[in-house]
Amino acid sequence: VDDVSSFSPSTSTTRLCDRIRRPQYSAGTIVCRRPISSVLPSSSSELCTTSQDDSEINKRRLFLQSALVTPFAIANRPAFAAEKPPPIIPLLTTAKRLHPVPLFTIVDGNGVPFHTYDKDSASGFGYFFTTYQSALYVLDDAKNAFAKAKEESAKNQGNGKGAIGAEGDSDVPDAWGLSQIVTLPLDVAMQLSVKKTQSLALNGKGSKFDTNYQVIPSTEDLNAALRIENSPRYSERGRVPLFYVDGLTILEDGEEMNPVFFRTKDLIAEWQKQYPDKELPKIKVRELNETFRSMIRPGGKDISVEKLIFVSIPESVEKAKSCGRSYKLGEMILTK
Repeated sequence: VDDVSSFSPSTSTTRLCDRIRRPQYSAGTIVCRRPISSVLPSSSSELCTTSQDDSEINKRRLFLQSALVTPFAIANRPAFAAEKPPPIIPLLTTAKRLHPVPLFTIVDGNGVPFHTYDKDSASGFGYFFTTYQSALYVLDDAKNAFAKAKEESAKNQGNGKGAIGAEGDSDVPDAWGLSQIVTLPLDVAMQLSVKKTQSLALNGKGSKFDTNYQVIPSTEDLNAALRIENSPRYSERGRVPLFYVDGLTILEDGEEMNPVFFRTKDLIAEWQKQYPDKELPKIKVRELNETFRSMIRPGGKDISVEKLIFVSIPESVEKAKSCGRSYKLGEMILTK
């Protein structure tokens, strides 16, 4: 596909990426068009979940079995898979550590996600936001554009002028009008980020496109990372900073763990809670995608991730409780 018009994405959604940086395919950019098939085995039956009851566990497993090609698994592995050395942390442990962190994304009334079309790679990009507010900004922009398109459509009725679509159709699809914010856990998002998947574009005339997934932090958190580490990598879309300080630990299941935070304010609050009379050490930053890869890499030797624990944003945890969880993988609505 050489041109967006060939699959007629909804032009009423042209502002979806106003608040999201376009990808810069430099040497350090993580886009992941190539699957890490040597890392994640092909069984789809054993993704870790922290749901409290069996019915919820079964629902999540069914969802993942139908959606993911190769999620985390260590059970029922074929004999030849044992030839590769294990990662520094068991895959199920990695999933368990990521799972409590909620992310937010935008879907239509049926749970079909909106993806932006990237002309350079001829693929769709799906986004998961670390804060509800970031997702809300994008949703508000899109709904405003939708309302404007509906108004233009009404004016054009009967004069043959098409408001949207390559075919000149003046009918405005209601996808954005019924759009909503739903939540998914970080473990699912990170699995998607390292797998090569395809999705059917419901507004793409029956075409399937390669699909990439990225986690998007708030602008405030990216700026905080740039102040700590003056590196171009945090100017690239899809980079997520994790903040930490040496000497700070959190007790988890009776074991001292090294916490990383998605916001500096949460790190500072935890330090002041534990050490109210001590000066805060220098805040450091590491990157989520690189950290995740170190955790799942066969034979990985990065000991800094062995006792790493991810601390959720408190407001995100609260917002997630009232958000829906309907998210259809394998389908998408493409936007410009």
